[in-house]
Amino acid sequence: MAPHMYHRLAVSVVRPPSSLSGHRTVSRALCLILGWGLVAAAADDSVPDFNRDILPLLSNNCFKCHGPDATNRVNDLRLDRQPSSVAELESGHTAVVPGDSANSELFRRISSADPDVKMPPVDSRKTLTDEQIRLIQKWIDGGADWSGHWAFRSPTRRKLPAPTDDWQAKNAIDRFIHASLANHNLFPEPRAARESLIRRVTLDLTGLPPTVQHIDDFLNDSSAQAFERVVDRLLKSTKYGEHMARIWLDAARYGDTHGLHLDNERSIWPYRDWVIEAFNRNQPFDAFTIEQLAGDLLPKPSLGQRVATGFNRCNVTTSEGGSIDDEYYVRYAVDRVETTATVWLGLTAGCAVCHDHKFDPLSQKEFYQLFSYFFSLTERAMDGNALLPPPTVKVPSAAQGEEKVKLTSEMGAANQAVAQILDNAQYEDSFRGSEFPAFKKLDKVWFDDALPDGANRQGTLWEFVGAPDHPVFSGKNSTTRTGEGITQHFFTGAKDPFAIGKEDILFAYVFLDPDNPPETVQLQFNDGQWEHRATWGADKCFGAGRDYEGNRRKGDLPEKGKWVRLEVSASEVGLKPGAKLNGWAFTQFGGTVHWDKAGSVGASRLSPEQQESLAIWEHYHRTVGGTLPKNIKTIVGVAVAERNETQTKELLRYYLENVNPAYVAQLAEPKQKAAELKKRLDDLEKAIPATLVMEDRKKARQAHVLERGEYTLAKEPVASSVPEWIAPAIEGAPKNRLGLAQWLVQPRHPLTSRVTVNRYWQQFFGIGLVRTSEDFGVQGEQPSHPELLDWLAVDFVESGWDIKRFLKQIVMSSTYQQSSRVTQEKLAADPENRLLARGPRFRLDAEVIRDQALAVSGLLIEKIGGKSVKPYQPAGLWKPVGFGGSNTSVFVQDKGDKLYRRSMYTFWKRTVPPPSMATFDAPDRETCQVRRARTNTPLQALVLMNDVQFVEAARKFAERVLKEGGSNVQDQIGFAFRSVLTRRPNDFEMQSLTNTFNEYAREFSATPEAAAKLLSAGESPRDDQLDSNTLAAWTMITHLLLNLSETVTKE
Repeated sequence: MAPHMYHRLAVSVVRPPSSLSGHRTVSRALCLILGWGLVAAAADDSVPDFNRDILPLLSNNCFKCHGPDATNRVNDLRLDRQPSSVAELESGHTAVVPGDSANSELFRRISSADPDVKMPPVDSRKTLTDEQIRLIQKWIDGGADWSGHWAFRSPTRRKLPAPTDDWQAKNAIDRFIHASLANHNLFPEPRAARESLIRRVTLDLTGLPPTVQHIDDFLNDSSAQAFERVVDRLLKSTKYGEHMARIWLDAARYGDTHGLHLDNERSIWPYRDWVIEAFNRNQPFDAFTIEQLAGDLLPKPSLGQRVATGFNRCNVTTSEGGSIDDEYYVRYAVDRVETTATVWLGLTAGCAVCHDHKFDPLSQKEFYQLFSYFFSLTERAMDGNALLPPPTVKVPSAAQGEEKVKLTSEMGAANQAVAQILDNAQYEDSFRGSEFPAFKKLDKVWFDDALPDGANRQGTLWEFVGAPDHPVFSGKNSTTRTGEGITQHFFTGAKDPFAIGKEDILFAYVFLDPDNPPETVQLQFNDGQWEHRATWGADKCFGAGRDYEGNRRKGDLPEKGKWVRLEVSASEVGLKPGAKLNGWAFTQFGGTVHWDKAGSVGASRLSPEQQESLAIWEHYHRTVGGTLPKNIKTIVGVAVAERNETQTKELLRYYLENVNPAYVAQLAEPKQKAAELKKRLDDLEKAIPATLVMEDRKKARQAHVLERGEYTLAKEPVASSVPEWIAPAIEGAPKNRLGLAQWLVQPRHPLTSRVTVNRYWQQFFGIGLVRTSEDFGVQGEQPSHPELLDWLAVDFVESGWDIKRFLKQIVMSSTYQQSSRVTQEKLAADPENRLLARGPRFRLDAEVIRDQALAVSGLLIEKIGGKSVKPYQPAGLWKPVGFGGSNTSVFVQDKGDKLYRRSMYTFWKRTVPPPSMATFDAPDRETCQVRRARTNTPLQALVLMNDVQFVEAARKFAERVLKEGGSNVQDQIGFAFRSVLTRRPNDFEMQSLTNTFNEYAREFSATPEAAAKLLSAGESPRDDQLDSNTLAAWTMITHLLLNLSETVTKE
């Protein structure tokens, strides 16, 4: 097969990555030179900036003992707050004397050579460099401006920098970026090639590559609006919502299992579908926030608003034996605070669970005030690892909703037909006498020539035989059976259960063959279980040797050669009046037996003629008794003269509908229709999916500050409240999750808009304007372009939190549209592209890599939404983490279209995430994640080369190349290149691939068995019209293309 050729070509075609790990040290040093760190500030004669230069030093070196955490604070000195820092201490010294470093105790301590005086203490293992000490001195002497942490001040719309003459600025983003580049003596790259642009923006907005047709449409559009038209088309595509939702689900910690212990399946995928739909309809981010955190608390919440609250039912839960409810109520609420703080505040709130936050001004009490919002939910701590632990709601699809309305309407019409007959009834009782008749004992037959309606035949084959060749007691047929040992035939599931009346006697007719009699015969009755038996003959059948209530021995075998009626009272076999039978069993041990007519005879029953009289029927139930609904039984017990009009009408209506033969016959058809419609409606209701939602308890659970975060160590009680040092509480807002959500999206909130636009920036450029998108606190990184971040945050809010508008703003900028080509000079000056002197280039996310392969191969199924699917994965991965009783301990692969759906629909088992995607850094989603790692490992190459999904995709891609790519190899190579990379191959690539294809074609012709093995990958059918050796050769070429660095990279 000559694998060496594959590797040689792969190396020659792959472009070098733009970010080189070997430059990491250079990167850190240059960050300082470029003004993000301390050296640049020190070299400047201007006063150091508190946020950029001083606060990181104090936070890293001083806050452990002199920061927000009151528990560990020494000498009551807080260096994170100006009033404490400039106040006189008990020693008489002042930590910071603005304008006078010589008299500032802070400077004296950090510059001291005496180990007993020097700060930070020697044993802290923290050290300030001489340059950093001089920087603090310079700040103090410059007036010690204490502006506070930048992220805790409301953003303001900064003035746009003047445009740079030589560079084309398309919008405000470019003005800020170009100004920064000019300050650093850098220049932007030219606009990327149009082929690169359409691939970049299509991947960024839909997570899928452009089709060849879309590429050609763009290339053939020479208008100035061509790219904008592409962007608008992509933003309108339903694939946009899927792609955006997939990224959001990392933050929501969405998974299809509970995550702990059994890790059973959980039905919450309708929430995932709600997120897709919300992005596609461009729901404003403030509403998107409110509905997920508190949709159930809105006035008259819609079904969608309730489904949205699944955001906070995505957390990991348990039902493990020995777990304690109170502990897990705390854990769940802590998770929800941490998640909310990460997603909307960009703060590491979990650092305040056990004590005051050591770096940010979030106190432990404030953490538990936030905790209180999530501490009074109706969910159970131990949810049984159930599919649908309450609270839940049904979520019908559009088609199911329409069908439900239709069936409900039709059932209403059928019930109305029944009601109309009863409303128009002209009933006159025929009984005029003063003495009521005596009631006769009558047989109620349940089984004779045929089984009851709906009954399921089970056991030994039912054999119906007729006279004169066989004995028959009643009607036309009997059933017969010959066997050895225990044999039986029985039925269950009768449509109309057989009701047991007072003093009922159950019977069946039996004929024992005199030439081959059985040793035992037995009747069994099912009222939900087979625990009611009567036996005649030897102790050879089920429980025949024991005699107790429910299991009776009735004596010897009946006489042979004649029909004998077997009888047993219902009470003897443990059946009480009102019991409902839905099955009988006819059992024997050996021999030949005929069975016929079975049923019961009551102590007294109404004849059909007597049923025609309401008075007689009433008298019967007053004197003999019988099964009646509770309300009807109550009315029957009231003397006729004492009944009110409503009772009289209700009783007559019941009688006509259920007893009177004439009306029962007249109502049979409309009632049957109504019953059929009800069954269809019930079946539909069972098929409608449900999902987990939020719901508050009627009586709130009291929250407390917990010492060291221990659920058993409750301290002072707290009420729901927001940390007002971030933003003031909204006057009049409810003290519940709705009030919290409204506080998060108030226009002047300093964090929410910044954090949100930063994450979207990260999505398109690989790194946020603030690298630490999960931490905007004091320990987080400073923004690379603070003025741009604030401008974008304010603009986002003022636009009405319009997500599509914001994303369009990014992709329409010259900054985004730059070529990602990098020179050695720019790579050395800005290895991570923080200054954006070139376009973005980084590896695609796991799901996009797989979806791209499915798309170009033609395998991708574009259905939106629905239950999660289980595509290929190696066998046995779930078993090692599986527990007995878990319904996810064994992986059962799906078939057909389910193998080829977008990766966001892949079943996400938290204890074993989809392995091929985990290899490409997809998270386990046990906790909230807003920034994925992006690693480069040999395992990733192995997945692309060997995973059956990618080999199968290469096979189907090869089929497309042969069918759609033209009539010669060069045209086909061009088609394959454009399908994957949007560009055409260069001369070297064309020649290399042509030679490689020809060599593979020769080798597969010589070893057709190798071709057959390669083409057997995956379950999709192979096109038998294509030559297998040629198809195999093309499969190797398309497989190579899917493995290129350029293919799995956005550039």
